[in-house]
Amino acid sequence: MSSTDRPTAAEDFAGYLRAYHSDAIDGDEPVEEVWDRYHLPHGTHRVNGRVWDRKKILSSLRSRRSLDAPFELHLHEVIVEGRRAAARYTIGTPMMWKLQSATDAAVFAELAEDGRVVRTDAFSSTRPGWSGTGERDSFDGAARPAPGTAPAPPPVAGAEPTPAQDPAHYLRAYYAAGYDPAVPAAEAHDRFHTPDALHQVGGKVMQRSGVLKALEDERKRGHVYPVEVHETLREGNRFAARYTTSRDGKSKRSQEVFAFGEFAPDGRVRLVRFLLEPGYGAA
Repeated sequence: MSSTDRPTAAEDFAGYLRAYHSDAIDGDEPVEEVWDRYHLPHGTHRVNGRVWDRKKILSSLRSRRSLDAPFELHLHEVIVEGRRAAARYTIGTPMMWKLQSATDAAVFAELAEDGRVVRTDAFSSTRPGWSGTGERDSFDGAARPAPGTAPAPPPVAGAEPTPAQDPAHYLRAYYAAGYDPAVPAAEAHDRFHTPDALHQVGGKVMQRSGVLKALEDERKRGHVYPVEVHETLREGNRFAARYTTSRDGKSKRSQEVFAFGEFAPDGRVRLVRFLLEPGYGAA
């Protein structure tokens, strides 16, 4: 495939992720040419809250190439809204026997007029794993919007928005009710989630009983988590959001969170994954 055959991020964001990683890791072109093919040279890029300049990005690409090791890209979900896109994926690297190094990643991107990426905010966390286990490449199937799912209707003036109308409202209102001792924890959960909703916080999957216990434990400690939403995207019944929260509003406990979720037909959330910056222990 020639460089002219490769999709831009604006044409096909999933195709861009696959082509970019293939060229950057397996290719033999200079990494500068690979990076500039898919990204504006002087765009803004952050990884786990820290700015990565062009020099650091290119150095990271050269370092990955120097391993001379194959990679597996498992693309879990992609959401595109206008000139913005978000994706969640895993990159696996074989180490020995069936042991792998797995990097869980997510990215929010802004797309330039020429189709390249001009801005990214990314999450990255590397862990050991085993070949053949874990979440596989699911974007081409289950990660697409459910058939027949219509966009959310516009909010009625003066009315309280439902979660389906606004992912930002879901996050703000759920955090506020969830940590408010005046609201029963079960009511706070069920107002925004279906009874069988799954929550994944970091690598831990919780159902309703686990979420209620976590809320009650934080309430006993008197903790609250104010939320500042930076951006949200929605495509069909799926949404992505990037926001910051902090324990009791203290800046030293500030935490950027990437969330990917799915709405049920009644507007409540039936699946949500919260990706936390590495090293941060609060839910």
